[in-house]
Amino acid sequence: MRPDTSSLDRWFSVPQPRPTAPMQLFCLPWAGAGAGAFQGWAAAAGPGLEVLPLVLPGREGRFSEPFGIDIGELTDAVSARADRPYAIYGHSMGGRLGFEVTRELTRRGQPLPRRLYLGGCRPPDHVEPLAELSEVSDEELLGRLIELGGLPEELLAEPELCELLLPVLRADFTWLHEYVYQPGPPIEVPIEAFAGADDKSISVEAMRGWARHTSAGFTLSVEPGGHFFLRERRDHILDRVRA
Repeated sequence: MRPDTSSLDRWFSVPQPRPTAPMQLFCLPWAGAGAGAFQGWAAAAGPGLEVLPLVLPGREGRFSEPFGIDIGELTDAVSARADRPYAIYGHSMGGRLGFEVTRELTRRGQPLPRRLYLGGCRPPDHVEPLAELSEVSDEELLGRLIELGGLPEELLAEPELCELLLPVLRADFTWLHEYVYQPGPPIEVPIEAFAGADDKSISVEAMRGWARHTSAGFTLSVEPGGHFFLRERRDHILDRVRA
């Protein structure tokens, strides 16, 4: 069942609607992040691309909703909002979400993305070491994410912000911890992956493992930077999408 318009709207942050753009790009964030992770992407994309960051439950405009990730609901939202050719970009946890949404679209026989873009994301048949963060102390959790570059060190001096952020982080890392890859045929969608040359959480070689999960072609670009290279390489990624 497709969501009605009112319930669909809550799934997306669309700072610059472009209903006449020939292409859409759905963006899925890393653990603990929201649509704000892609701030500035819509402006940088230009008139030919409508950027649609997803707002997951429990954060931003959905702050009052229970935390949780449901692939079926994510798929409902993407399929209902995709009204022209589209692609998906997912970073870290978001990459795994994008892959599972694509598989679910395939099972349903619904229109597939033209391409699946993945950044800093371990293949789904690999154990995700970051999933262990669901079970560590608050201090270690925040410290590890600061080390990876996902959080500013100054955050530790803001206990109220930490209190708001920790439940989101724990919910997302719990999803990663409980995720079990179900073997299946490779997706019939090209995968273009981006790896950070200095990423401490996933190696370039591990990223190459995505090749076995598509039957439609695989490419890998190695970008300067660590796990969150997309901040500095946003324009390059958008160039690849437009191409």
